Amino acid sequence: MVFLFRDRSDINLLFLVLLSVALHFHVWMQPPMVIAIATDGLLPYILVNYIKPLPSFVLIILFQVIILSQAIRLNILMSKLKMFQQVSYLPGFTYIILTALFPYWDVISSGLVANSLVIWILVKLLRLYDQKQPKTLEFNIGLILGCSILLYEPIAILIPVVLFALTIIRPFKITEWLVLLMGILLPFYFIFTFVFLTSGVQEFRYFLPRLDWKNPFVRPDFSIIITLILIAVQFFVGLYYWRDQQSRFIIQVRKYWGVLLLVLILTLFQPIIFSAQALYASSIVLTPLACFISFGYSVPKRLFIPNILFWSAIAVIVYNQLG
Repeated sequence: MVFLFRDRSDINLLFLVLLSVALHFHVWMQPPMVIAIATDGLLPYILVNYIKPLPSFVLIILFQVIILSQAIRLNILMSKLKMFQQVSYLPGFTYIILTALFPYWDVISSGLVANSLVIWILVKLLRLYDQKQPKTLEFNIGLILGCSILLYEPIAILIPVVLFALTIIRPFKITEWLVLLMGILLPFYFIFTFVFLTSGVQEFRYFLPRLDWKNPFVRPDFSIIITLILIAVQFFVGLYYWRDQQSRFIIQVRKYWGVLLLVLILTLFQPIIFSAQALYASSIVLTPLACFISFGYSVPKRLFIPNILFWSAIAVIVYNQLG
């Protein structure tokens, strides 16, 4: 199975669709759940009030469209930036496996939908390297991030990401940082102005991200434990091969990977910092995690290790869905 996605042929788009349908087989027996807390921004409000009441068949199609669009967009991003030695469909392949592997990622949640915003921010952010006049792009990145936080509060975890990424990708210039911060704050400025004129300043606090520090791993089920162990093993295998490939990348690509590593580290803490949705909020870690795990599938010349990773993931998926 893995060797099919090592090819760059466009037929692999069809294989991605078939893979997603097969791995998320349970949605054909029971429609995907819609998980959202309406107080976490506009996006959860939309999911609760407009998406959850939809017919079962529409929810199934929507679920597949969300996952496939994100997987394909991530794959295009990795290919255009030449993040791997060889162009393939393995980043999208890995992304789809991860969405089916962990039960908290296998639902229509605010975090899963917000992944589209995370990928969009990364697309803009990684384009900064070769910009001669970057301020417009930096302002747009900040504006997208500010609007994304209003849509889904836990995306606020990306604020330090974009600030430090600006330092990694470009030489430090205080004016560029200020432009980026202006973009982030502008949506909140308009919201503040509206609230001030209509309701009073005290109502503005409802639009600010709320931190809720709790441990999401309270008495986890055996299925959750075994899944997390498998994800950790796949990640460390991918990380091993990623480090092995670093010397072959040009400086520009190394900086891109530095940004993705920063995204991965910070988003791992999101379920703890924004714990209202428990592990459902961890969905935004999917994007950087899939990128690093992809090395475990793409780098080994022999398919022994990639096949072990793949079939062990399939075994856990089947156990979680039928167990």
